[in-house]
Amino acid sequence: MKQYIKRLFSDSAAFAIATMGNKLVSAMLGPVFIAYLSMGKYADWGQTNVVTMVLQYVCILGTDAAMAFYFYDAKTVEDRRIYFTNALLFSAGTCIVFTLLVYLFGGPLTDALYANSENYTYLLPVAFLATVGAIVIQHILGYARYSRRVWTFNIFSMAYVIGSNLLSILFLAYFHDGVMGIFYGQLIGQVGVALILLYLFRGEFHLKISRRHLSDLIRYGAPLLPTLLAFWAMSSVSRPIIYHLASPEHAAIYEAVMRLASIIVLITSPFQLAWRPFSMSIKDREDAPELFALVGRALLVVGTLAVMILTFFIQWIYGLYTVGKHGYGMGYIYVWAVSLGTFFNVLQNVFGVGLMIKKKTKVISYGFMIAAVVYLVGNLILVPIFNIWGSVSMTVLAYLIVIVWVYYQNQKVYPINFRFRSIAIYLAVFFISMIGITYVQANHLENAWLYYLLALGVTMGTVFATGLFSIRSLNRIGRALPKLGGKG
Repeated sequence: MKQYIKRLFSDSAAFAIATMGNKLVSAMLGPVFIAYLSMGKYADWGQTNVVTMVLQYVCILGTDAAMAFYFYDAKTVEDRRIYFTNALLFSAGTCIVFTLLVYLFGGPLTDALYANSENYTYLLPVAFLATVGAIVIQHILGYARYSRRVWTFNIFSMAYVIGSNLLSILFLAYFHDGVMGIFYGQLIGQVGVALILLYLFRGEFHLKISRRHLSDLIRYGAPLLPTLLAFWAMSSVSRPIIYHLASPEHAAIYEAVMRLASIIVLITSPFQLAWRPFSMSIKDREDAPELFALVGRALLVVGTLAVMILTFFIQWIYGLYTVGKHGYGMGYIYVWAVSLGTFFNVLQNVFGVGLMIKKKTKVISYGFMIAAVVYLVGNLILVPIFNIWGSVSMTVLAYLIVIVWVYYQNQKVYPINFRFRSIAIYLAVFFISMIGITYVQANHLENAWLYYLLALGVTMGTVFATGLFSIRSLNRIGRALPKLGGKG
């Protein structure tokens, strides 16, 4: 089992290079966009991203997740390439159709999205066409990841993120094109990198439209679409709700909070990229459930403690991020809750690993749909009363619902001893500690660091008091760490 733990950590560390680079670039660009855009236009940028995100989910239709399965399940290299080609052609082709539709008939959607839409006639068509490039990149880099072409994945992941964002800054700062300029940069950067990748991977395409292969991909991936749409609702629908039911200014603050909270992805995304192919590759091992349990508990502890420690410094970081611009106020007090929601979404992949192995993806969808309905209704009720607090509190609640649902459904088909009772106690202590930290920060209490140390100590003590981990298990992990770079 040790060699597989080493391989998971090794793959996570390798993929982390691109992910951390991209997130750091995005974090550095946030203040640039805030500096050059008014709060209303910054909120409009967020509105556009909400639409392109759901477009990407609908067009891909879960075929990227299906490829993670069929990459290993395909009997021959030719069979694998047919799956790959059909997944890419289907997703990119669907997005091109939506781009044409929004170009011809997108006026009413533009008017509904933006408070001031007269300058945004071509915003959605440009953003949709940029999404075509992003979809091509996502499929090809996914294929590179499954075949463990680490440097190809890292180089081109960073190339398209850094390149398109630098072009966005050029259009924004030099040509003063506002929100349109940001998406001009995305269009040129993403389509350009997509064309390069298509050329480099030309030998991996098998230009055959196969009804059987496409049917396999859609049958596996389509049941995940409700999950993805529910995830979209829980990560994005609060933006237009705050925009229209509170104010564009509140939406701008929330957008800044969301962007800053994504720092937690520096920890979670490398793991998430490595987890799917790793878990599928060891699913037939006898000791796989034991390994999954160990990884799930470790991820929970590392992720929650990372959120807590980030919160100790968040006021200072938030001030830098918003460049001291008037109007963004005390948005830093919301960051931990949004970060936790992002982290919980990664955690459910481990708690529901058996559902993926047993192809019970519909069950995951049901949990996300239930949580999405709770989240949507909660936002509609609470945002007009509590503004941003209404959304962030529902973020935490909705993802807790997902985790509990996925855990119990997973136990029915693929039992794993995650020590859920210990997890529940640990999370209760964590939440009490975080509420206390928020109170200290919101009221600017003196000697806040004393409470921070107390909260961290109590939370870490709970890890051992509840039996989540023992000193012995930590020693085993410690002995493995120096060898993580070895072959898996």
